[in-house]
Amino acid sequence: MNSNNNYNNDSSSEDDLQVYETLTKLAPPNELLPRKLTIDIDVKSLYPLKPLPQFCKTYTTFIEESSQRECSIPDVQVTDENRTLLDYYEENKQNLVYKRFDQLDLGKRTSNDRTYFASLLANFKRAHPRVFFRGEALFDQKLTPCPSNSIQFDSNFESGNLFCAFKKAENVYDLIIQNDINTRGNTQWFFFSVTGAKAGQTIQFNILNHLKTGSLFNEGLQPAVYSVKENQLVGTEWCRDGFNISYFKSVFMKEYPLSLKKKYYQLRFHYTFKHEGDKVYFAHSYPYTYTNLLEFLNTQLEDQERNQYLSRKVLCTTLGGNTCEVLTITSNSLQRRAFRKGVVFLARQHPGEPQGSYVMQGIIDFLTSNNPQAEYLRQNCIFKIFPMMNSDGVVNGNYRCGLEGSDLNRRWKKPNKYLHPSVYYAKKYVKGFSKERQILLVVDLHGHSRKQSSFVYGCAYSSQVKTIERVFALLMSKVNPFMDYSSCTFRVESAKDKTARIQLWRELKINWVYTYECSFYGQQKRHYQIKDYLNCGVSICNALSQIVKDTTKEFTNQANQPDIQQQMLEELGKMPQTDDLDIGSDSSQSEAELSDDELVQLFQPKTYSIKQKNRSKQQETNNKKKFQQPNSNLKSTIASQKASILQESPSKNSDQKPPMSSQKPKNPLYRIQAPQRVRQPDQVKQVEPPLMVDKSVQTDDWMYRQWLIQMGKLKKQQEFQSITPTRNIYKSSSQSVTRFVVKNSTMKNDRGRVDSISLMASGLQNKLISSSRQRQMMRYSGSNFMS
Repeated sequence: MNSNNNYNNDSSSEDDLQVYETLTKLAPPNELLPRKLTIDIDVKSLYPLKPLPQFCKTYTTFIEESSQRECSIPDVQVTDENRTLLDYYEENKQNLVYKRFDQLDLGKRTSNDRTYFASLLANFKRAHPRVFFRGEALFDQKLTPCPSNSIQFDSNFESGNLFCAFKKAENVYDLIIQNDINTRGNTQWFFFSVTGAKAGQTIQFNILNHLKTGSLFNEGLQPAVYSVKENQLVGTEWCRDGFNISYFKSVFMKEYPLSLKKKYYQLRFHYTFKHEGDKVYFAHSYPYTYTNLLEFLNTQLEDQERNQYLSRKVLCTTLGGNTCEVLTITSNSLQRRAFRKGVVFLARQHPGEPQGSYVMQGIIDFLTSNNPQAEYLRQNCIFKIFPMMNSDGVVNGNYRCGLEGSDLNRRWKKPNKYLHPSVYYAKKYVKGFSKERQILLVVDLHGHSRKQSSFVYGCAYSSQVKTIERVFALLMSKVNPFMDYSSCTFRVESAKDKTARIQLWRELKINWVYTYECSFYGQQKRHYQIKDYLNCGVSICNALSQIVKDTTKEFTNQANQPDIQQQMLEELGKMPQTDDLDIGSDSSQSEAELSDDELVQLFQPKTYSIKQKNRSKQQETNNKKKFQQPNSNLKSTIASQKASILQESPSKNSDQKPPMSSQKPKNPLYRIQAPQRVRQPDQVKQVEPPLMVDKSVQTDDWMYRQWLIQMGKLKKQQEFQSITPTRNIYKSSSQSVTRFVVKNSTMKNDRGRVDSISLMASGLQNKLISSSRQRQMMRYSGSNFMS
């Protein structure tokens, strides 16, 4: 057998040699562009950013710090209950040690300024979006932190969002995190760095403006910490650290609106620096940036074994100029390709939930591997993967929204092509994919900041426990040790009607559409590590392989194996009925979004809703009023124009006068057309000259229009009575037909049918009548009339 192999190798080498000799005799080919599989790492932000260290190159275990350590730093309490962040700045601006843009003026705004503290507004009416703060552009601002004699803060890097910092006391610093772009809130994610601390120095950090009323920080969650020197010395990656952690209601009120007097929430934690001159990063969870995604995809595309199963395509370009990618993973074999099921994965609709990206990386890494389960899935499924839906929000440090200032996971019902391009084209892509083949599973990956473990949100037509929609969720909990089925809920709530889960479930009629949530904390008060999030993605694929085997028995001669779906349904039938209660987000979508007056100034008119279009028209009319002529000789002008209008008035009653008001007159002239007459077959239509009316006398639009209507009606009535005979037309209704009874003194006293021809013969059609009555007479020309 070995000899045969050697013989085959020798023959193949001889054939290759002959082919090589033949090719060398040919003319040299033309130069071709090399095939490019990798992605250019081109991250576009609204403002220049600094590079970050190479995070997460290795995933090592770590020992968690104890959260019971004590600290002797005194607490600084404030008793004022009606202060805002602007008031805090005015009182402590002498203690300011950092602001994200060095030349920003953080002073109090004027009464007409509608921007909010820690909010940046991006104007997309220009070819290149410009960022504003209090009406001033930020592109000319310096991106350098303020100098400090002690420690220095920084957040001018990808996904960073620290807005400013104050030194409240010795080793005590108050921090304010930046609102999402084009919003006035959504502050929960934080990511910043600290340098210049001494070894063994303990510092207290107070983040003053968190959004949510509850947090896992009170249950044992610690901030994510990355030490540059620790990584260089020991190789430690991101870990959980910090002590004396508490999350409570802040004393500062939100600015939207002040009448409700809602308060922010404050996070307080302490950290002891281990190395002199170290640079330490702090974050809500392990960050996963847009650059991390592009680097990971490049490693997959550069691998010769993996890239044969993976193909990429640019789905669209976002508002900020970044690309939204869609990946396709399947086997190259054409065997049973038409019978393959469709599977869709989405991640990072909320940029401040990086857990979804780690789970997605675990899914992609597993599906492109040589694992037998992965090979089986590639042969029986076609995977469509959207790894980062909101790349703009990830780059600019947003927590929940994109650059348009709205939650993308609340725009799936009617996404705007220009404001929400990733949602619009992703929904269109998935709909087209569903027409091509049956979609078996759709999973949207998220992170949860108020519940432990991992779980899913599903949809169900009924509240019964034994339903097909719960089968795959139960199977995932059996395979995944990090998933808790008791935390899963299956409800269709009106507040989440516009999410990807509910809209795809309704429109595509797919049973298994889930929102997969991974906790920021972990399970049973144990922190999740990065490798745990990666394993969650692998567990989803393992559960899917079992379902696919169950649905393809007719093709694989596995009819004797037990039905997995039936087993799950029987187990569900033994479970008690649950209420499917859930701790959702306590932030209202309308609270954090800007008003229509503010939004119409930032985007193109083609992106407006009907309400915003009406608002923009109202603003245009208000702007025109500002450029009217001055009020010189206003009374005399009004009196003269009033006299001219009365002379040209169609009414013969001199007592009728137009109403007057104290508003400014308007200059432009417009024409009021004469009443339209019915076209006569025998006589030529006489067109009266149009009545010229000076619009400057129109002091009150509504009252002026009513006056014109009354005058026109009076003139029509007088003309009609002078030409036509006296008639009394009244309407009588029957069971099925509406009949008109006409009394006319000139007609004979007999009953019969009177149609349009007899009326023209009698001369009544030549009389001037109104157009509306003429249409009625023609409509009922075959009906019975009584004279």
